[in-house]
Amino acid sequence: MTQLKNFILLTRFILKVRAVNREKGKYHRLVKKVAEKEFSYLHEIHDGSVDRLYFLKIQWYMVTNLYLGELIAGLRPQKLTNNEKNTLIYLGALMAITDLMIDDLKVKPERITVLLKGNYDTSENPSAFEQVFVLFHQKLIANIDKEKAAYIQDFSLREPQLDSKTQMHEELTEFEVHEITRKKGGTAILLTTSLLFDITERNQEAFYHLGAFIQYMNDSQDIFKDAHAGITTFISFCNNFDEVNARLKQEFDQTTALFLQTDFPRKSLYELLFNLNALYTAMLYKNKEFSRKHSNTIDIDNLRSIDRSRFNVQMFSVKSLLFCVPRILTYAIPKAHNNDKDAQRN
Repeated sequence: MTQLKNFILLTRFILKVRAVNREKGKYHRLVKKVAEKEFSYLHEIHDGSVDRLYFLKIQWYMVTNLYLGELIAGLRPQKLTNNEKNTLIYLGALMAITDLMIDDLKVKPERITVLLKGNYDTSENPSAFEQVFVLFHQKLIANIDKEKAAYIQDFSLREPQLDSKTQMHEELTEFEVHEITRKKGGTAILLTTSLLFDITERNQEAFYHLGAFIQYMNDSQDIFKDAHAGITTFISFCNNFDEVNARLKQEFDQTTALFLQTDFPRKSLYELLFNLNALYTAMLYKNKEFSRKHSNTIDIDNLRSIDRSRFNVQMFSVKSLLFCVPRILTYAIPKAHNNDKDAQRN
């Protein structure tokens, strides 16, 4: 019975992931439709600083945040409304633009701080990106209630994104990098989930660790890009891909344990954790391929001198499916976690 349930969930998962990855998939079509005016305006005021890749990154963040929102919204009885989908898209755009201003456009943190607080003075000759940030920010705030708006505008939740610029400094310690990684990923998911749930003391920790886990997976996937950009991530302190996988397992297990301590329905929790395990398994396959191509050795300096193609991994090949599908179909919540939950109920 479990394998049949897992087969149905896996089928849904594959269809959604393919739609997310395809530029003409339903997620991308919806994002373009919702943000049509903003994208159009960005093209109109183009000042020569907006690379086409920047547009693609914004669109990718919007799609990803919508997908994650859908995934997490499965914990509640009601489906996402069209308005909630729109707000997830707007928030994804704001996250992308903030990242681009920090990492690529080198905008001063003080200027971004003013933007994030929502009281930007347009008389300061704003750039194209800053103007579009304001547009998306206004759209988001206008589409949510005052309580959610206050949470979104809480600067303490936005600060880690600004602090991530310190990852450009090579003198960071391993402890500091882990702190930045957790805060950046954790607060990003808290912002997303605040649009869908009342953030309570009990579910906040679970959501926070979910964000951290996703950030660790993103850093694992972006090893080549980060190495070339001079960004220090937890990967910088790993000697091989076995150590990377050990960290991912630790984060996944901790996230699982925390969610099973919440009051969300068991059936909904299972589906969320199943999908997280599927994403995690796909990352393990990528790391397996990275390890094979690089003799299971991580040398950041060497990575900067090799071709990007050595980090291309085909995810829907026969080889990848043979690795991933059995691991995903046999997923079950570990007995230790089941026992913990039973003990709490008694």
